[in-house]
Amino acid sequence: MSNKAKTIIVGVVCFLVTIALIITIFFLAEINRKLQTPTNLMVVDNLPNGEILLQVDKNVNAEKYVFSITKNGKRQNLVSLNNFISATNYFEDAGVYKVACRVVGKTNASISDYCENVEFVVNIKLETPSVYLDKENDRLVFSTVTGATNYELIYGISQDGSIAKITESKYFGEMGKRYFDLSGLSKGCYSLRIVALGGEYEQSDFSAPIEYLKNEKLQAPTNVEFNNVDKILSFNSSWHKFLVVAYYDGTELTKTINIEDDKVEHSINLTEYLTNDLSKLELMAVGNSFDYTLNSDKVIWENA
Repeated sequence: MSNKAKTIIVGVVCFLVTIALIITIFFLAEINRKLQTPTNLMVVDNLPNGEILLQVDKNVNAEKYVFSITKNGKRQNLVSLNNFISATNYFEDAGVYKVACRVVGKTNASISDYCENVEFVVNIKLETPSVYLDKENDRLVFSTVTGATNYELIYGISQDGSIAKITESKYFGEMGKRYFDLSGLSKGCYSLRIVALGGEYEQSDFSAPIEYLKNEKLQAPTNVEFNNVDKILSFNSSWHKFLVVAYYDGTELTKTINIEDDKVEHSINLTEYLTNDLSKLELMAVGNSFDYTLNSDKVIWENA
């Protein structure tokens, strides 16, 4: 073989080797090329069966998709051969989750950056506290519920169902059983409900309404005096309705006397009711159900 032929053959071989090297380098560069960051990451939670899916746009160069879920600094990775994955079991606790995704190609070098985090908030409704009324001690007792950080007492619901009034959230007692003190409420009729609140949880339903009638005992009349000669009963009271019970000659006379004015100093002539001198007289202020008032203690006057 001539030198010229040898030279041609060597040149062809070198050319082919060069082409092969270029193709190999290009191929290796292609399979190790950094992949595009995933786009349109979504947390799909509106499926009819309650399933939660993580999903991104499909990448033709991806061999697998790595979805990361982070809550309170703790991270979990889910790997899928598809551009979506079911992640229902990873969102069982209430709180704020951060979800991200990256794609991986044929080698470890062909991998994308994580996409920007998507926040997903899970709200779990608190259990409704069980409630009962301790009428004797003017307390509304309730059970504490797991996850609750506060409780509110609602004592007025308007006709359209909206909250009319809310107390300051002050309650007492030990963990597990606490109570609201109702003694500070003014007289009236209340519909009492309790709601549990929690930082990472959705507030509970309102407890069933409990009717509470708060009465106010009237102050007993003061400075009670009776003149047996003129049959004049005098006393001080800002109330307007009184019951007088008179005792004389071994018999009893009972008469309810209504005073329509708002005088503080009262003077009542009992001549038309009495015939003899009294041995004892009882006087008390009489309450009204529509005023949510209870009868006062009795004040006794006795003939010296």
